Amino acid sequence: MTPLSAQDLPSKAVYLAQKDSLSKEFAAAVDKWNKTIPPYYREAIRLEKEAKNHPEWKDSLLAAAAEKRRMGDSFKPELQARLDVIQAEKRALEDRYALIFEEAFSYFQRRKHFSKDSLAVLLSKASVEIRESEKGRALRNYIEHDQLEEGQPFLPFPCYDVEGKPFDWNLTKGKKVFLVHDGLWCMTHGQDNSLFSKYLQHLHEVAPDCFPLIVINGADREDIRDAITEYSLQGFHVVSEFQKNLGILNWLYNDQDTPTCHFINEQGIVVKTTVAVDEAYLEKVFLGI
Repeated sequence: MTPLSAQDLPSKAVYLAQKDSLSKEFAAAVDKWNKTIPPYYREAIRLEKEAKNHPEWKDSLLAAAAEKRRMGDSFKPELQARLDVIQAEKRALEDRYALIFEEAFSYFQRRKHFSKDSLAVLLSKASVEIRESEKGRALRNYIEHDQLEEGQPFLPFPCYDVEGKPFDWNLTKGKKVFLVHDGLWCMTHGQDNSLFSKYLQHLHEVAPDCFPLIVINGADREDIRDAITEYSLQGFHVVSEFQKNLGILNWLYNDQDTPTCHFINEQGIVVKTTVAVDEAYLEKVFLGI
């Protein structure tokens, strides 16, 4: 779908209404997925446990469990197709209004899929609302700067703790820094939000010289406080730039998918960057446990 130009000036209310309608359709499709497929898998898991407890019925129980999984899988193609259609419609709508309303401007999040020249052209065609928005300014920063890569010195940036005090980067000198940028929910998907803090405690016990630093992509101290409470991060270093998309980690270090992890050695060099926590690399290679 061809993006509208800023001169077309369609009604934002029209766009938001269409977006809301598609969001409701998507939520309904996800709800149908959750009500249809997981019950079959839960029953399959129950039967598989029963098979372990009752060897005499093992074959029949495992056969019944396999049938439950097959039935659950049989619903996937149709339900996934519906989700894909709605997502495509959402993206088409977003693309159509992307240069006009900030709510639709997704090019900063999708920046890795475009050349900087293409992004500069798109930004030049965008409305004043977008160019002056947080995402527009973040995209401009990204276009105008060379991004830092693995093998280069880490560049400390201003960030603050839950009390609003500036973080002292001197605390990290001579230590191996394990920097985790946002995305804490992606590590647990709401199953057990204390898992990451338990893992950090494990690291403290086996590698006391490791310096974990959690950077929240937040707007204020309340965002840090919420993260500490929700993920049981009391006692760990949790900070934020208070810049959201304008944060240096987003446009200079080019963090896009979260959690993004930066492994910084004792000399202050970023030796590796990963999306999600690579425990094998962290423990065996980076920390040498």
